[in-house]
Amino acid sequence: MIMKLLLNLIITGLVVFKTNSACFGQASGIYKDSAVTQFFQRETGCVAGDGGFTVPLATGKILWLMGDSHIDDYDAKTKTVPCLFQVRNTALLQPINNWNRAATTTLTGKGPGLLSFLKNNPADSLFCWPGAGIQLKDSVYVYCSSLKNQGSGAFGFAAAGNDFIASFRPENIDKKTYQALPDFNGIVFGLAFIKEEASKWIYAYGQRYTAEKIQCDLYVARFSADSPLTGWQYWNGNSWKDTVTEAKSIAMQTGVSGTFQVSKVGGKFLLLSSALSINCDSGTEIFSSIAANFCGPFSPKKFLYKIGEQLQGHTPFFYSAVAHPEYINEKNELLITYAINGYGTCVPDCVNGHMDPDVYRLRGIRVPTKLLTSTSE
Repeated sequence: MIMKLLLNLIITGLVVFKTNSACFGQASGIYKDSAVTQFFQRETGCVAGDGGFTVPLATGKILWLMGDSHIDDYDAKTKTVPCLFQVRNTALLQPINNWNRAATTTLTGKGPGLLSFLKNNPADSLFCWPGAGIQLKDSVYVYCSSLKNQGSGAFGFAAAGNDFIASFRPENIDKKTYQALPDFNGIVFGLAFIKEEASKWIYAYGQRYTAEKIQCDLYVARFSADSPLTGWQYWNGNSWKDTVTEAKSIAMQTGVSGTFQVSKVGGKFLLLSSALSINCDSGTEIFSSIAANFCGPFSPKKFLYKIGEQLQGHTPFFYSAVAHPEYINEKNELLITYAINGYGTCVPDCVNGHMDPDVYRLRGIRVPTKLLTSTSE
């Protein structure tokens, strides 16, 4: 999903620019969570990958949904992996609050072809990247961006028709069903599924990225918890409508990457974004905005964190800041993860067919919730 959201930046030939990171300071109280970061420094199962949406399950476990991933290809002698991943998505099944890597199971598919966890077509040229997920009653539903191979290189992909929903039961994860979603008029509704506890509705947040303006617009739809695959409705600023063409943006940001993410924290709706980054030495900042209601208005984006990863003086391609409200600790600190994906044209990642897996792994940070539920700096 994440790379699909960045696709428009590439196909329109947008030139990458550098942001002035020096003007930002670290927001008070935020720190790198070493236990979470080390959790993703795996030598078996999912060794490296991006993504990082989580789904709390009724079983007491957490399902981590990953995008392109390296599976069981770590060379302990060289501490490297082959440059090419083996699957287009995978998942990690983690006992909640257990950051012992050995306690978590990597989930893949059975084939044919690539052993991707979510795969609705046997052809490897067609694939999906997972976004938000939710468990409703006895089934888990995951938003999947529908993609296909097209072109070459890191951005050798394109949209492949309507996105779809994967569903399965936690006790029988290997048995999945797939159903196509409606045409969403260019909006990707995989940013969040948030249940309104007082009613039957699930809010689905989506975005449309306009590359020419470097502008990301946020939208909200809803569907019934009793019928998640049909009857979607779209907020038009005043009421719910049955046609997506009537949907109106509820928030907009410019100068950010195409990786919005929404969650509910402390009774408020949290919107995370990150500075534009599609190569090395570009954006390094994570921002937050909040709203009291599902439809906004959202506050102006506020600086939270500047990533600290560097290699030979260069910063990496980074994206996908994702909040995990199920992981608010006893200090009332929210877990946020983000992905880095190599050092692009600045430092070669692939040397003699191998690379350091740590340039393609999630990182975790802890953010005091009081920083997120307040609009003050």
